Amino acid sequence: MRRVRCPHCNEYGFPPGRLPKEVIAVLACQHCEELSVLFRGRVIALNKRVLESGTLEERKEHLADVIAQFLESGMLDFQAPQDQESQQEEQAPPRPARESVKSAPHQDMPISDQEMERFLTIDLKCLDNPAYFKRIFG
Repeated sequence: MRRVRCPHCNEYGFPPGRLPKEVIAVLACQHCEELSVLFRGRVIALNKRVLESGTLEERKEHLADVIAQFLESGMLDFQAPQDQESQQEEQAPPRPARESVKSAPHQDMPISDQEMERFLTIDLKCLDNPAYFKRIFG
């Protein structure tokens, strides 16, 4: 991450580091100790007095103003999850069927239609067999 200036004191007051793309961080400046919000390399000043001693309404309004700045800049995208999934499915090539649980235990992908069909026609009937169960599930 590139170095970022504090919006309060204009010094390079934030420790360098890499944040995941979707992480919003609240950081204190090393020089002035004021709070700021960091998201995708953009920093917006927070009013520490409002956050520490303001009323609930004042705090909500202040945080809403900060979020609105990110929304206005187009940095936050609230596309519906179904729309994102359908776009990814259209762009992604078809996944090959996995052969067994042991061949890919770390993948968090949903099972394919072929895997479901195999399970229903073969595996489901064999689960009562202790040797089969132990071979598949260990």
